[in-house]
Formats: sequence, structure tokens, C-alpha cells
Amino acid sequence: MRLFRKVQPVIFPEDYKFDLFKADLLKEGKDLSIFVSGMMTKDALDAAELLKAEGIDAEVINVHTIKPIDRETVIASARKTGAVLTVENHNVIGGLHSAVLEALAQEKIPACAVGVQDRFGEVGKLPYLREAMGLTVENIVETAKKAVSLK
Repeated sequence: MRLFRKVQPVIFPEDYKFDLFKADLLKEGKDLSIFVSGMMTKDALDAAELLKAEGIDAEVINVHTIKPIDRETVIASARKTGAVLTVENHNVIGGLHSAVLEALAQEKIPACAVGVQDRFGEVGKLPYLREAMGLTVENIVETAKKAVSLK
């Protein structure tokens, strides 16, 4: 279980009904599926808005549960858009990226990742760590463009 102790932006309405087994579609799109978890959710939504201005219509899906992952939603979205980007505040190995790739193992859909690239962590304030680990909105936008270009 990953927890973040600082205040986070509100993403869901007060009447939101959590379903352990279903990912949440936050924004529909047709060019790219962004699967996101945790504190990166607002950044993924912000990146989707910037991508829209560049002509890329990104679908954003909050995957709050990594195991069991909502395979049906992951596969359906990836098939619809033809390109995948995972965004997480975690090592790309053994987290959301790995789970999404396992769900898509039989699909021929390009996938890229924004997350901690298998390296040792650092200590520091959040803005520094986001920049050092490549966890910024700008990183999401650039990696999204790469994923779309691989289609």
C-alpha cells in the first residue's frame, strides 16, 4: 500500500463510490491511454490537457488497485487508443507499469512509462525529487508523445 502524507488535490466528488476491482475512467480519449496511480493522478490530468492543445486526445484512467488489476479496463482502453503510457510515483519495475504490461502481454500495443527508472532513490523535498526522478507534467507530456509516435 502506497500512502502520501501531504495534502493532495481532490480528484473525485464526495459521492464517489470506490470499487476495489474497477479502475476509474477520469477522461475519455482516442489517441493514447494514460494509466495512472496515486499522487501522479492530477499531473496526468494536467498533462492530458496540454496534450489536447497539441492535438493528442488522451484517455486517463486511475488504476488505484495494482493487484488485482482491472485487466478488462486496461485491455479495452489500450485496444481503443493503440498506445499506452503508465504514470506512477514508484519504480517502473514491479508496480503499475509491470502490471499493465502483464495485462497487455498478448496485445501488440506500444507502451511507455513515467516512473522511477530502476535506480537508487534519493532524499529531498518533493519538488526536487519529482524533477530528479522524471515525475513532472512535462515528463508525462514528452513521454506521451513518444508513446503515440510508436503506433
